[in-house]
Amino acid sequence: MPAEFDDGLPFSEGLAAVALCGKWGYIDAFGMFEIPVHLDSGSYFVESRSSFLKGRHRGFIDRSGSVIAQARYDTVGSFSEGFAWVEVNERHGFVSLAGEDLGPFVYENAREFSQGLASVKINAKWGYIDPSGNFAIPPRFDGLVAGPFRNGLARVSIGGRWGYIDQSGSFAIEPQFDMAYDFSEGLAQIELSGLDGYVDRDGHLVIPSAFSFTNPFSEGLAAVSVNGLKGFIDQAGLWVIPARFTATGRFRNGLCLVTTAQEIGYINRAGEFVWGGPFVETSLGYDLRF
Repeated sequence: MPAEFDDGLPFSEGLAAVALCGKWGYIDAFGMFEIPVHLDSGSYFVESRSSFLKGRHRGFIDRSGSVIAQARYDTVGSFSEGFAWVEVNERHGFVSLAGEDLGPFVYENAREFSQGLASVKINAKWGYIDPSGNFAIPPRFDGLVAGPFRNGLARVSIGGRWGYIDQSGSFAIEPQFDMAYDFSEGLAQIELSGLDGYVDRDGHLVIPSAFSFTNPFSEGLAAVSVNGLKGFIDQAGLWVIPARFTATGRFRNGLCLVTTAQEIGYINRAGEFVWGGPFVETSLGYDLRF
């Protein structure tokens, strides 16, 4: 479609947020407006809900544009498994797809539901609640965050060391890492002595800590960095695409967005550019893994 909007976001669940004259609406894949331009911000649809901004507060709309939760939250997350975390006056809680609160807002922090549980922080410790709001795993973990469950395991910290628990709260991989990240495609990034590697679900270091930066695996490949440049390895730790990029995304549908010092474009799994153009600034490389 011809360029006719002042700003826009990628499509999610068949709709994309676009801006005109400082206001936002949502279009379908044909460029037709499903939600007219009248909102103060745009976001992504997840589980048929998207957040919106009104003044300084946020709420949620459905795909018709109807408000299902009034703009009364200071910060919000995306919906996951029927709930979204929200924050009011530095206290976190959860709201349902129907716009109903899941109990009082009593948590110091919260993360999304995953595999039936959500991590929450109370009295400076992290634990996990179920969809009824009861603790399934009592709060006993420290660190900046307690991660979501991926492949049945979640990353947590005790005494400054990171490991992985199962859904009973027992350690499946004992705390031993300087940092740990979420599992993706059966492997998780970990940090030891300032370098990143990958472990499997049994805690085996299947790809040694040898990289200054790593991304999660996607479509069988992961971006890693050596000597300031990024390339891609497979799950055996073998180089598939040599390190020659300044920044990378992740593979989706066989393509990955990358940049070099001179250009930006999409590569295929062989590392070949299928589209490229002159370098422009992007958010690539600012992968906030928390």
